[in-house]
Amino acid sequence: MAISARRAAPATRLAAHRQAMTSNNKENRMQIEILERSIDPAAFRNDFVAKRRPLLVRGYGKDWGATQKWKPEYFKQRFGDTSIQTKTFPGNGKIVLERADLSSYMDSLTEYEESLATSAPRARPAYWHDVPIFQMFEELMQDVAQFEPALLPRFYRANWSQYVQFFMGPSGSVTKLHFDTLRTHNLFFQVSGRKTWTLLPPSDFERCGRRQWRWFDLDPEAPDLARFPEYRQARPVTVTIDSGDLLYIPPGTLHHVRSLDPCISFNIDFHTPSSVMDSFRFINRGMPREALYYNLISFLGLVLKLPEKLLFRFYKPYLNYVS
Repeated sequence: MAISARRAAPATRLAAHRQAMTSNNKENRMQIEILERSIDPAAFRNDFVAKRRPLLVRGYGKDWGATQKWKPEYFKQRFGDTSIQTKTFPGNGKIVLERADLSSYMDSLTEYEESLATSAPRARPAYWHDVPIFQMFEELMQDVAQFEPALLPRFYRANWSQYVQFFMGPSGSVTKLHFDTLRTHNLFFQVSGRKTWTLLPPSDFERCGRRQWRWFDLDPEAPDLARFPEYRQARPVTVTIDSGDLLYIPPGTLHHVRSLDPCISFNIDFHTPSSVMDSFRFINRGMPREALYYNLISFLGLVLKLPEKLLFRFYKPYLNYVS
């Protein structure tokens, strides 16, 4: 049911150059609108976040220092002695954590990619995942100076960089079908490499074999329809994002992600008053206590208007949260 984007003639006005990617199902069909290079922050908040409409902005960060410089060698030269924690996902919902110095990890990525052209490829390295990168390396902020905090709700703007989670891993890395832990909005920046995303609307929540809180047993790249017959009514959409692209997905969107290249990316999970209130509907549908705790913190800030500076120290552990 996945389809590719349809290109339209260039235009300057938002309405004129708006494009859509849709599934073939005409009822409640999912759309990913595509814009080129930029979007007005107020239009983003009003037309996409408030209405929970997915969006892809091609080339949003194409000219950023991050997209030009963030490569394994860059991290190795600047931060090689840093000890980092990586993750592997052996299956059955398990996550294995390992420690390595950053220099050795960067070498493992380079050696793995080079080995793919040989008859004896190396084992795929671990994933450097859910990293609060700007808390670790504040100087990297200069490489994302063009980011517009006004894309986010006012609550997050002054301290936006502290809400970033960073991802680096080899080609072939797969994040299985899931939705985001807190049922937040997800603003995702592809810094380097390409990733293919398969997206399904929240209404397909019960068609994909949910396991635990937010993971699903169905593989949308090769769906087992004998095991998951209701998936025939699902409405998946696929999109490949490239270096410099920005992808927005609304709360509860199911997504499966495959790295086609060695990839570097980061995202910002954020709530609005509406989304945090909506999250509480899932207290009796498997939401873990940790997720409820962090959503309550967001509620205190977004709905009850407690200061972000007061609340951040309680929310900070989520930003390296192993779910």
